[in-house]
Amino acid sequence: MAPLSKFLAGALSAVLLLQPSPALATPFQSQKPLGQSDYQSFSLPDHPNHAVRIKQQTDDVCDAGSKQYTGWLDTGGKHLFFWYVESLDNPQSDPLNLWMTGGPGCSGLIGMMLELGPCLINEDGTGTYRNAFSWTRNASMIFVDQPAGTGFSYVDEGYESPGDSFVAASDMHVFLRIFYAAFPHLQTVPFHISGESYGGHYVPTVAAEILRYNNLRVGPDFKIPLTSIMIGDGYVSPLDTLYGYYDTLCTTKPGVSEPVFNSTRCTQIAESLPRCAYLHEACYAYPDALVCQAADAFCTESIRALYDSESGAGGRDPFDITRTCEVDQFCYNAVLDIERYMNTEAVWAALAPPAAVANFSLMSFDVHDAFMRGNDAYIAMAREVLFALAQGVDVLVYNGNLDLACNTAGNLRWAERLPWAGQAEFASRALAPWYAPKAGEVVQAGAAKEVAVLAAPGNGKKSRFAFVTFDRAGHMVPLDQPEVTLHLIQTWMSGGAL
Repeated sequence: MAPLSKFLAGALSAVLLLQPSPALATPFQSQKPLGQSDYQSFSLPDHPNHAVRIKQQTDDVCDAGSKQYTGWLDTGGKHLFFWYVESLDNPQSDPLNLWMTGGPGCSGLIGMMLELGPCLINEDGTGTYRNAFSWTRNASMIFVDQPAGTGFSYVDEGYESPGDSFVAASDMHVFLRIFYAAFPHLQTVPFHISGESYGGHYVPTVAAEILRYNNLRVGPDFKIPLTSIMIGDGYVSPLDTLYGYYDTLCTTKPGVSEPVFNSTRCTQIAESLPRCAYLHEACYAYPDALVCQAADAFCTESIRALYDSESGAGGRDPFDITRTCEVDQFCYNAVLDIERYMNTEAVWAALAPPAAVANFSLMSFDVHDAFMRGNDAYIAMAREVLFALAQGVDVLVYNGNLDLACNTAGNLRWAERLPWAGQAEFASRALAPWYAPKAGEVVQAGAAKEVAVLAAPGNGKKSRFAFVTFDRAGHMVPLDQPEVTLHLIQTWMSGGAL
């Protein structure tokens, strides 16, 4: 493996060059404009190892209804696949939104083709159809297969996939700066970062990486215009997620008529939580792999396994406690339909993956296992959320109440304990009903609370922190409540009150 320090030094040197002129001209060199034939390669003159390959796509693979581009960012020995789709409204002025699916190791195409993208997989997995509630209604979207090694992304021989969210965030920061140079008109529009599940790790760390770099820049140097982060059913704090198991399985708070578990299992969870918390707090304080793995082993055996041991095809669904899993692992047939579709000859002819990509898989176990070895899954990312708020970045956390894997109760627990300037006001407020349009009516969509306070003394900018729940929705809220979710996202990105 090439030394990480050498790679990061090269990446930093490359991104330092991405300083737009007043006319926002791109520093990239290309022989001809973007088109729908072959991929065009744009490289930095002094750093040929950092480049982006881009090809404009038609609606044949993804029925988007607006301009769309696919490509790979080549940075050192890592190659990140992306799918960029322009806004259906006004791509010159509408915000830009980056989406990252979780895992770790799951392709961003799950979010794109199953939940919120411009096109959705059809019932037999042979094509796509236009998504009436796509988030591209009023925003341009980037879907990325990351970390490197996920989906269509790949690493060269001699390199390894990232083993933690911080290395992955550094790669994503390099990706974004080069992406902005290839699409300079986006440098003046608001930028948002969104994701779900393990995106609760990805989103805050990418935001923090951007903000720390922005803070180093002076004068007219380009700074990524990060406006907000949006975390859906996020895995932010492992311990708080486990605390949420009791509320989710042993009460009717998720919106079920009776608890999922009987009193015997609920007693076991309640009795196991104190020791589980003690071990996890030791992991948080001293994030040694052996300490954290011991904590995870006890908590899994005494709490998680009570539900997970009955999951799988025909069993309990951890992503929606009212559903039965259709297939193993992902629980949704449609996820496998996406994988089959992306491996068809027509799709490969359009995307033209390089020889290094043997096939497309929605889940990379190599990436997943690397993150487990790297101890990343056992630590909390609330500190990175706190940093974003302190820098004046707005934070939206939303959750489907039927989700167990990244449950509402657990995420509300860390959100109310976050020691930011608005903590006292936020924690003291009760969740109140919120309403949204659905099928021509205004319905109660769930509950929410929102606080806006000055980010820091002398900053002058208020940071918004909102927590929103969705009734009748599980882990993938945009799948279960597409119209209502779109309303929330549009309201949030426009700065409107929830």
